[in-house]
Order: sequence, then C-alpha cells, then structure tokens
Amino acid sequence: MWPAVQRVPSMSLSGSDSPVNHNDSIDAPGQLHQQQQLSNGTSQGYGHGGSGSGGQNGERPTQNGNGGAGSSGSGDVGSPSGSDDDLPQVEAKMIPLSVTISRLITYAYTELVTLVDTLPARAEAERRTEILKYTEHMSDLLTKLLVLVRWAKHAPQIQKCQNVIAYLDSQNRYFEYAVDNIYQTFMSMPNVRLRNYDVGNATDILTTGSYQRLPAAIKRAVPPPRLSKRQIRETLAAVDGIIRGRLLRGEAVPLAMRRYVIGNGRVVFTVPGEFEATLTLLQFDSSIPWHIVSINVLVAGDKSLPDEQQIAVNTWQIVERAQHILIQASSSAQHPAESNDDADAGAQPRSAPPPQLVQLYDFMHRQCFTVLLETLLKQAVVLRQARWENLLHVEMGAADRSVLVLRYWTSSRSAAAAAADAHQAPGDRSNSIVFHISTLPVPRLIHASALEGPDPGDPEFELIEHDRRNLIPKLGLTIRWSAHAGLTTPKVWTRTVSHADELSSGDTDKGSDGFDLVLDSSSVNVERLLRQVTWRHACAILKSLYASMVESQLFSAAAVELLYTATSGMCKREHELTLDEVRACTAVPVLRAWYRQGEGAVDISVDTYTGRLVVRASEAVATSTSLSESMVGRLTDQLNRQPWRVAALLVDMRSSLALADLDCLVYRSLGLRPQISAQGAKPPVLPGFVLSGISQRAESAAHPSQVQQQQQQAQQPPTSGMATNFPLRISQSEADALMREVAGSENPLGRIRFYMVEGTEGVEEQVGPVGSAKGEWYIMVAMTDRLQFRLVLLNPHPTDRLLYVVSQIIS
Repeated sequence: MWPAVQRVPSMSLSGSDSPVNHNDSIDAPGQLHQQQQLSNGTSQGYGHGGSGSGGQNGERPTQNGNGGAGSSGSGDVGSPSGSDDDLPQVEAKMIPLSVTISRLITYAYTELVTLVDTLPARAEAERRTEILKYTEHMSDLLTKLLVLVRWAKHAPQIQKCQNVIAYLDSQNRYFEYAVDNIYQTFMSMPNVRLRNYDVGNATDILTTGSYQRLPAAIKRAVPPPRLSKRQIRETLAAVDGIIRGRLLRGEAVPLAMRRYVIGNGRVVFTVPGEFEATLTLLQFDSSIPWHIVSINVLVAGDKSLPDEQQIAVNTWQIVERAQHILIQASSSAQHPAESNDDADAGAQPRSAPPPQLVQLYDFMHRQCFTVLLETLLKQAVVLRQARWENLLHVEMGAADRSVLVLRYWTSSRSAAAAAADAHQAPGDRSNSIVFHISTLPVPRLIHASALEGPDPGDPEFELIEHDRRNLIPKLGLTIRWSAHAGLTTPKVWTRTVSHADELSSGDTDKGSDGFDLVLDSSSVNVERLLRQVTWRHACAILKSLYASMVESQLFSAAAVELLYTATSGMCKREHELTLDEVRACTAVPVLRAWYRQGEGAVDISVDTYTGRLVVRASEAVATSTSLSESMVGRLTDQLNRQPWRVAALLVDMRSSLALADLDCLVYRSLGLRPQISAQGAKPPVLPGFVLSGISQRAESAAHPSQVQQQQQQAQQPPTSGMATNFPLRISQSEADALMREVAGSENPLGRIRFYMVEGTEGVEEQVGPVGSAKGEWYIMVAMTDRLQFRLVLLNPHPTDRLLYVVSQIIS
C-alpha cells in the first residue's frame, strides 16, 4: 500500500492539458520529501533508513521510527543520538503526492463528463475518434503517475540526503565564521597590552595621603564660582573706565557717532534716523578690535502698513560683516602697508587706513541708505499693483542698486501728455522723483591762517587733513524732483543730505513755493511721499494757470482766485494755511474762475492720482442752467490737452453762454431766431461746446412756415459769388468787409449772430435803374470784449437776384 502523503516535485503529465502545476521535471529526485506522517503518527518504513525494505506490489512497508527493519542506512547523521530532528528540512519547490493524484483524478473525471455531454451530437466516426483520444490521453497520464508513485518510494532517503547536505553547509559556515573571528582577534591582540603599575601615584598616596597628579582638564571642566553682585558691578565699572579711556585717548570717532552712552561694560553709539550699534571690549589691549554686541537698524517702514509692504533686515548678517570690517581695520592698523623701495625719496608718505569706527560708520551709513531705497521700492511696487495701477512707474537703476526712480502720472490722459513745447523729448516731460546714493564732495582744506602748527605744504598737515576728512560722511542721498506736467516752465528741485534724519525736517515756510520733501526714515511711507509731491505739483499747475489767465488780460485779478479747501470745507487763501496743513497736504488747491462776475464760476482742480485737470461748476453760486455737464466735460478734455490756453477756453465758453442766453432772450421777447448759413448749417458755435436746452427750445417754438422757408433756402444751390458758410446771402467780399468793420478780423464767426427783423420784407429802397425792390433788415450781434449791436439793411443785387448787397449799417 502507498504512503498516505508524499511530497514530490511538480511535473507535467500531459503538457498544457495537465491539471498539475509544472515548475520542475522529475529528473530531480533529490527534491522529493515526505511531509506528513500516517494518521497514527508513525513514520514510514523507508523514511529514514538508507535503503530499507519497503513493500512492493501492494505490500505495506515496515514502520520504524529510526529506519525500516533491515535498513542499510545509518540513522545517526543529524546528531550523536541518531535523531533526524536537528537536521534542517529542505522543502523548496515540493508538493504533496496526494495533491498530484487528486488533481489527476479530477481532471480525468471532468474530461469524461465533457466527452459524455458532447458525443451524442456527433457522428459515429467522430465518437470513436474522441473516445480513442481520451483513452490514450488518460492512459499516458496514468502511466506517468504510476512511474512517479513507484519512484516516490525512495523520496525519504533523498530528502534525508538533502537535509544532511544543508546541515553540512551550515556547519561549514559556522566554521568559517569562527576562523574569521579568531583571525581578527589575532590581528587585534598586539594592541591589547597591560599598563604598567602606577608606582608614582601609589608612592604619592602612601606618603602624602592624597592624589597629586589629577589631569588639568578636570579643573577646566569644573565651572568657576559665580561672581557676587558687588564683583559684577566692580567689573562692569572697570570695563566702562577702560572703554572711556580708549575713546578719550585718541580713538577716532566719526562726527555722526559722537552721541554715545557708556554703561554696563559696553558703549552704545546712536546715529539718529540710521542705526544704533552696541560695542564692547573682549580684551583691554588697544590693538584688539572692538566687539559688536548688537546692531539695530532704525530705518524701517511705516508700522501702520501691511506686512507685504515691509522688508525684513537680516541683522545677523550685518553684524557678521561689520565685525569682519573691524577685524580687518585693526589688522591694517597694526601692519600698515609700507612704501615701495623704488619710490622716490621726495614722495609723499602713504596715508594710513581709516580707523575702526570710521570704517564701521561708512559701512552702516551705506547700509541704511540701501535699506531706505529698498523699502521705498517694495512699497512703490505694491502701490503700482493696487491704487496707482498704470499711474506709477518704478525703476531701480545701477548695478549696485543705488538709484531709485519713481515716475508718477504716467497715464497718457494726464496733464503730463500736454507740454508747452511740442518739440520737447518725451523723456524730458516725465514727472519723477530720483533717489541716488551719491558721493559727497571732498571738503576744502583748512586755510593756513587758521593753523598755528605745521605748514600746509608739510606732509604732516596732509595727514591731519586726511584724518579730518575721515570723520565726516563720505556718502549722501540726493533727491531730485522734476515736474513737467501742465507747466510752461518745468520745475526741478534737488537736495542732497548727508544724514537720513535730515529728511524728516522740511522747510518751515508755510507757502507751497517753499517746498522741501519730508521723509521720516524711521517710518517710511512712499504713498505719503507721493502725496506731498503731487500736492506741490498740483499747486504749481494751478499757479501757472492763474498767472497765464491774469497775464492774458482777458480776466481781471478779481475774477480769478486761487483757494485751498480744508477738510472742514472752509476755503482759505495761501497765506491763511497752517504749517500742519501744508506738511500734511490736506488742503485741496482750487482755481476759481468767474466767467460772470458774481453770477457764474467754475472750479479747476488737479486729480493727484492721475494728474488730470478737473473742471466743475463752482459751489459758490447757484448752478447755471446754461452750463451743462457736456460743456463742462468738453472743457475738461480741451484743458487737459492744452492747459496753457485756459484763458482762451474760458473766454470761448463765456461767449458761447452769452450768445446762447441771447438767442433764448431774443426769441422769447421778439420771436426772432438766428439765421442759418447759406449751406444750411446751424449758427456755428465754439469748437468743443454743445449748448443744450436753448436752441432746441427756440426751434420747437418757431412757426412752421418759418422753418419751412429756411429749409427751402438751405436746399437752394449757392451762387458762385455767394459767401460760403455765412448766415447772409451776400458776396464773400462784403461778408469779409462786414466782419472787419463790426467784429474785427480776430473774432471768429461763432461769436456773430444775425436776427432778421420780421415785417420788414418789401421795404422800398431806391437801388439804381432797377427801380424799387424788397429790402431786409437784420440785427447783427458781435461778441468781443462786450456785446455790440448793429442794424444791417440788405437790398437785392442789381444783376443777380439770388444775392443781396449791404446797403446800410446803423450802430
């Protein structure tokens, strides 16, 4: 009888049709293994012996725990006791024999069922062929299974050999590991030595009773005792005295750093508006450089601004660079550069390098100016993306970022687009604020008469002058404001400061002409700076317009006022402004022009964001019905294109309003309408002005017969000699003569009105051989500096009945 369960290598019974997993062939008998025992727990008779007497042809093998009866193999390979439990079990890539048999039986049954189901539908020949194929195929599989079962009888002996080989391999590895460790121990043994007996320390202990040879490192590891408060005060006072003595015994201190406080073992140098440096001494030798405790940069943005407009100053990096400068300055002072051996004997001695505190101030002075420009740059960039979009242009020039340019009112619709000189280059018309970190001029030498010591030609005198120049600032900040928009003469303001705190104190003059830019370095706000500049620029534009209006003599001095509207709504003169209102730029400048004294006025102001001139009806008087919004809008556009023509534009507007009111008055009182031109055009008005509500009322109230008659006259083709675009049907020569006599050659046609007096048609006048004819009377109104009225009599032409001639003019 076969064993209950065997593990055999996976093999293929019938190629791709076999239900058995095939990973290896049956040519590897060493991989067979018995995995399970019989149900009674005993081992197989041929399991652990070499070639035990297994049963064949249906016989049951002998069951023995350590090998079958009559086995010729040895059973004590794994351990001295002969047990195989200590051997490693190798079961890689093996499957039980029962699984192989079970899968073959299942496969045979499945194929048989399939054959039974499909045979009835086939022919007799096909049935026999399929049955024959199935029988041959199953016979092959069963033959292979029989060979495998007979061969698996020797699987325990082969498995035992594999286990023994695995055991020997593991023993070989242990041996190699032990040999390697022994060799490493052998190689490291020469360094393992026993120290000599400490005879010296033993003698000291026996003779003195204490250990006398402790290492010095132990004393350094033990912290010294803490100083008392009294000792701390005395130490700091001593350090203060040493610092004070070093500063008084010839330490070169820059003029800007002369404000310092000594206390708590350190000295604090304060430069207002720039920085605060705290220094101390680590050693009391004069050659030892100063040690920087801390540096606080006082240049910062306005605290009320958001974080996106603030910059973070890396104070640690500034301290590191400043300390490096102090160390190099101290080293240069100890080892000054010697003159070349090839130099002439009469050559001037080389000047000594700047002292430590001088180099520290020069470095921090430039750093503070750089932080100021970077703060202005960042705030301007944020403003350009928000409220000042497309109205502000920011440029950071130069490779060392020492030049900042802010250009305001950059819109093409602002007053910056209109310049008095049309041939001026566009770059010269820009409104800009330029900040430049510049080199200050070298101060002149002290006059020889002020000296009691060496002669000015002496090298010692030059060294003294060199030391004096070291103590003053070498860099400054130059601010240049250029204003061109709306000004006939550009306004340029320039100032150079050597200290940042000088920017916070402006001109004390309350007038807008005494401009001095105010910029607090400890609270930088670029929008406040732009507000100052644009406010001053707006004042300059309105003053220029005021001067041009007065100089034109078209307006009297009383008809033009330059006012400033405070936040309370009160209008003030320039001399009434307070200093706070000028510095805060809260008063809005307004140019008030009275086109009708006491009856009508317009207020002209400047939009500080866009730079455009804004015109609106003045609130000082009741709004005139004749001054429409469209007229104000067109006046605003023309004034922004040609600001230097403000007087002429206001006069044109005044004339248009006067003639429009006259048209309305004449129609209401006399029923007369202004004559249209020969070509059918309406009475010409001033360029750019629309009179709404007057001509429409007159036309709507006119008699239909009058309107039809004028339309028929307009449709008639003009005569070759008739004046074109003229209200009367007269020749061009008579029209020009009439204009010169009554209105003047400079008066445009838009300031002339002709009203035909109704009921005068058919007036008999003697006009030569033609005899009597019908004449027409007209009222002519000319708007010059005042209204002029004429009565004009027109009679028919002697030869051309389509024309009339001027017969009489009555003032």
